[in-house]
Amino acid sequence: MNEALPIQLSLEEKRFLLETALLLRDGERYEEAAVVFRALRPLVEEEHLPLIGLGTIRFQQGDFDEAIEAFEEAVTLAPDHALAHAHLGEALAFARHKEEAVLSLDKAVQLDPVGTAGGNMAKMVRRFLESGIL
Repeated sequence: MNEALPIQLSLEEKRFLLETALLLRDGERYEEAAVVFRALRPLVEEEHLPLIGLGTIRFQQGDFDEAIEAFEEAVTLAPDHALAHAHLGEALAFARHKEEAVLSLDKAVQLDPVGTAGGNMAKMVRRFLESGIL
């Protein structure tokens, strides 16, 4: 149970809320999605997941600095989470911090060489950087 919010959610309820936030984000209802992601943070054990969601909202809005902040916090909470590193690398690349982007992208690939949890995304962004597209 969470001290700040004295409620206990089942795994299915947490998944439902996370899916709701993702659907709102994908429907470009960004602020509503952000409310749900922020509400989820104290309710889930893997607090980095709502942070990644918040970062993707800011990224889609073109606010790369805010996206970077959210992804950096996610990486701090879950340093072995490849997808967090991949998203951080992508945001850094779009913000023109290429050297830092390469470090994050390489970390994502190192953590997920098979590419099922962020590694492939990181490889793709890295190719864009190398080709000069980003």
